[in-house]
Amino acid sequence: MAIRSLLLSSALVATLGSAALADNPVRIDDPRSGGSPVSIGIQEQSAGGTVALRLAPRVDQNVTADLSVERWLDFKNDIFLNIRTDPALVPSARVLEMVASIRIVDDYGAVIASDYDINAEHDIVLAFSGGSAEITHIARDDQGLIITALVRDEAGNVIDPPQSALALYTTGGEKLCFTEEVINAREEVREDIFAPGSASTIPMTFAVLMDRSGSMAGHMEELQDAARGFIDALPNRAGCLVGAFSEGTASFAPDEGFGFFQCRARHFPMSGLQAGGGTDLYGSLAHLYDWMNQSALENHQRAVIIITDGAVNRNLEREAEVIAAKGDVVTFVYFLGGDEERFLQSLADSYLSHEGDLRDELPRFFNVVRDVYTSQTVLRQSQCAAEEGAGQ
Repeated sequence: MAIRSLLLSSALVATLGSAALADNPVRIDDPRSGGSPVSIGIQEQSAGGTVALRLAPRVDQNVTADLSVERWLDFKNDIFLNIRTDPALVPSARVLEMVASIRIVDDYGAVIASDYDINAEHDIVLAFSGGSAEITHIARDDQGLIITALVRDEAGNVIDPPQSALALYTTGGEKLCFTEEVINAREEVREDIFAPGSASTIPMTFAVLMDRSGSMAGHMEELQDAARGFIDALPNRAGCLVGAFSEGTASFAPDEGFGFFQCRARHFPMSGLQAGGGTDLYGSLAHLYDWMNQSALENHQRAVIIITDGAVNRNLEREAEVIAAKGDVVTFVYFLGGDEERFLQSLADSYLSHEGDLRDELPRFFNVVRDVYTSQTVLRQSQCAAEEGAGQ
């Protein structure tokens, strides 16, 4: 968006003071001062993201300026963790029609007519009166269903909602009862990371796969620092698989500082993160997805995070095989290359093309992925009292 001949004394002040924006630094290059930058405070759009103002003041009596605003949508708002790749899990037209006919009401009495989520496999509808809800994972134990969800406000921010603003139904219209539990408490748990977790410690497994081909020379230190920070900030109950790839299969060898351990950076020195060779991502991913889909992890939330700058070896047949093997493992790609890589985009559930300084931006990417997983809401289905269990 470009706004021409904006008066600095009035319209700019109004822009900076807008209630729809929040503080952000802005760099101004003023030609009257030899092009030296001037920093001012500006506000951020309420939906998230970064606002940058570039001002080119005219040296005239009216002191007008050209103003352009660029907004990069907050990556967190675009992350979805419920990837339905199996057609059997997609609600049928009949189920969608049934749910649309339900009068979904939260405990405050608010009617929720949209932005709810349906899990046809477990016959569950989850709704939030203050925004939207996304069911990310459902597990079952001897007490019933444990439902994990991402709940977002109307601006798209992931939040911890009040229980009374949530509603849980069957697809046939029966209102269900539940209790809300917290999963992001940081507590040291020294159990086997393959073991089933409690509602407050939903089992999670993350795989971080880093490109160490020759073209990545000069980025190894930034990769290592950002990955270690990400791993250390994940829930203590999570398991982390860390590896690196170039030509051939990725290495997850402990003697190179990789491997599968509890998510603590001290377990991953990453001594083998040294650049050299070509880029063969598909060969590495084929083995990784096989490992992520083993039966021991089937009840886990699973995510693969790939950092690469590579032009992937373009074998269309192998690409199709890898995508088929992916299953419901959520895959994030952080792409460092200069051109958009469509072969990586076809693989990714969330794809981000790098801009700016890697040392600043890569940790931000990791922080967003971490925050989304650790900001989930957990609901445990519970027995309703007779007066609460009737359909509404």
